Amino acid sequence: MRTVTNIYKIRMKLLYVKNQNWSEQQTLLDPYITQCKKVIDLQDYTSAEASLCLPSDKKIVSDVMAMVDKKKTSNLRYIIVVGIGGSNLGSKAIYDALYGSTDQFMPERYPKMIFLDTIDAKTYKALFAFLMKNVIKEDEFLISIISKSGGTTESLVNAEILLSDIKKSFSQWKKRCVIITDTNSKLWIEGKRLGIDILDIPKKVGGRYSIFSAVGLFPLAVAGVDIQSLMKGAETMRNNCTLHSNENISRISAIFQYVYLQKGRTTHTSFYFHPELESLGKWYRQLTGESVGKEKKGITPLVSMGSVDHHSMVQLYFGGPPDKTTEIIYSTKTEDYPIPKDSLFPSLSTTEGKNTSEVMSAIQKGTVSAYKLQNEPYFEIVLDGINEYELGSYMQYKMMEIMYLAHLMQINAFDQPQVELYKIETKKILSKKDI
Repeated sequence: MRTVTNIYKIRMKLLYVKNQNWSEQQTLLDPYITQCKKVIDLQDYTSAEASLCLPSDKKIVSDVMAMVDKKKTSNLRYIIVVGIGGSNLGSKAIYDALYGSTDQFMPERYPKMIFLDTIDAKTYKALFAFLMKNVIKEDEFLISIISKSGGTTESLVNAEILLSDIKKSFSQWKKRCVIITDTNSKLWIEGKRLGIDILDIPKKVGGRYSIFSAVGLFPLAVAGVDIQSLMKGAETMRNNCTLHSNENISRISAIFQYVYLQKGRTTHTSFYFHPELESLGKWYRQLTGESVGKEKKGITPLVSMGSVDHHSMVQLYFGGPPDKTTEIIYSTKTEDYPIPKDSLFPSLSTTEGKNTSEVMSAIQKGTVSAYKLQNEPYFEIVLDGINEYELGSYMQYKMMEIMYLAHLMQINAFDQPQVELYKIETKKILSKKDI
């Protein structure tokens, strides 16, 4: 079976599927797709699929931009995002795709985003020393504290430690903070008491599905990301992924993964051919792990980077157990850097006079050919550049893919009971006087 599906800019290629008849899975899935379309049409924020309402919610964008206008200054240098999991992985994925992968080489480009996402004394010491050296005025920094539940241990600890040092040097520190959380959560209540500005998250929108809420939109907009284009890409993809046709790439990829899961393919590799997309892979890893890893079912998500992991993981992928499916993700538009025509190693090189994009394209095509030769199930996602529109499209496609996959697996895509288990046990331990 060979399918090439065009979704405006993003293209999907299923170039190798072992003669599958997917009519049964389509019959099972299509009523749920119709249900999702109804959620969108009604803008039904009471449904479990409430995140589907976000891309066309103008009020959220308006509220976010009003807060950006209030907080962003011409002197802003650093945006510190305090969050973990769904509270920061989405915004980090987009920021790294657009700026973060080369930030260390661009010291004069501002504002920069700093992600404080785990508890680590070495990080605190380095961060505080850095801020005290590089931040002189209060309008040079902005702190976004994000917790869906308002009670995430790691985020609250990081916020307490960060603010305890910040307030020693800056008397108006509260004005340089924004809290993003559920309405009336404990963090919401404490923020109100302190007089810190707050943006809310729709109650039914879970953290890993929240990138198009204030969770992702506010820090990204402050950093200069075009959130209008991001949302447009998401909205266009969302609308196409409620179609009952091959234009619906979320339906195709969900069925693809489900069919091969029934054949024992319990591991899925996302193979990105651009280093700036590695954080995007980690965002998808959480989305998959938390959404479908339940009831002793699931798919183990791996993230690989071309061509680094050709020298660390490809041997396993091709020579190891036949338990994997693969998605190959690359862009047709990349920057070039010329390879010298006069090679220093002429007897070793076959790349004289070419450029870097030609070499990476050859590696990507060689990888696809190898998957075909090995009879390994894969599909390709082709991006038309790495920009806000394409990132919004891709992330919406993946969120809907996972919703559809969970429906086929007959599990709840929106809860995470085992994650809550570790949180409960952690709080029990911390409540004791002696640990």
